[in-house]
Amino acid sequence: MTERAKKDATKGLRLNMIIDLINKRTPYGGVTVNELMDKFEVAERQVYRDLNTIANDLRVPLVKQERHIEGIKKTCYCLEVGYLPSLSPEKATVLFLSLLQQKGSALTGHLNELKDALVSTLFKYHYNPKELAVEKLQNRIHLVEETLVEPEQVGEMFSKLVQALKVCYRVKIKYFVTHSQKETERVVEPYGLICKRQNWYLVGQCLERNAIRVFRVDQIRDVFPYTSETFQYPTDFDLKEYMAHSWGVMNDGEVCQIRLKFNHRVAHRVKNLIYHPSQVLEEELPDGSIIVGFRVCGITEMKTWLVQWGDTVEVLEPGWLREDMCKLAEGILRVYQGELGDFSNRKVEA
Repeated sequence: MTERAKKDATKGLRLNMIIDLINKRTPYGGVTVNELMDKFEVAERQVYRDLNTIANDLRVPLVKQERHIEGIKKTCYCLEVGYLPSLSPEKATVLFLSLLQQKGSALTGHLNELKDALVSTLFKYHYNPKELAVEKLQNRIHLVEETLVEPEQVGEMFSKLVQALKVCYRVKIKYFVTHSQKETERVVEPYGLICKRQNWYLVGQCLERNAIRVFRVDQIRDVFPYTSETFQYPTDFDLKEYMAHSWGVMNDGEVCQIRLKFNHRVAHRVKNLIYHPSQVLEEELPDGSIIVGFRVCGITEMKTWLVQWGDTVEVLEPGWLREDMCKLAEGILRVYQGELGDFSNRKVEA
């Protein structure tokens, strides 16, 4: 390596270290020129040259502010964009990938801006982007997720609801009700938001029903903030406690003891995942199957989950849930028997 190359490498390392130091000291008022001189053992003129390079060539916005340190007025340098935690390239990459996972959700509207800010702040100035190769990595990650048809529009509704939560004001919503296939208008006092498989739900006091209701955000067609109509958040309401026994997002108030038997083909999957906080592995049977217990409410949502397991799960208790699953299975069978019958007729006619 030539002497020039060694100097460039040393300078590049020092610049990165200066940025990291300013970043860490920003919450505490920044760092002085003298502190930089002592830390990196360079002359005052070199410190100013380095700060100029960081601000103008690397385009890292710096702010100068006056502080009194031990009674003496001194100039300190901080990051204009605020403090960023010190992250390794590995952790920064994980953070980047977690943003990718939100593609197609209600957060999509701001996602690209966040990704660009993350790349420019964490990667471009702190690490070598060629070594991290975030664009190449992004092209080699495939996410299998449900996505919204109009994520930007849903994201706009979501942002309005978040603001209402912060300030505690009422909102009027236009809400599409699935079972009636009708659009209704409700005035709601927002209590909280729930996320289930990247789908967001609003929990709030519905003034029309005079009760707590759950609204799926992607079924909200419009939000009208009543910024002048604030409400007092109830001191006796706790969102986590309210949802503690719910299997999904619905709290029907009736907590039931559920016992399920999973056969040997899926037992390992069930043992490796916690589907609900109340989940208990009650017994492992000689044939490899397992019996798992839950204490939950919102059984309607649980039924759709049980259907996904097909013939690998059996409801042991309660009896009424066994009967409900039998009826559900019979209904599904009738649908497919009808299709098979139609298909057979068409085949004969052909």
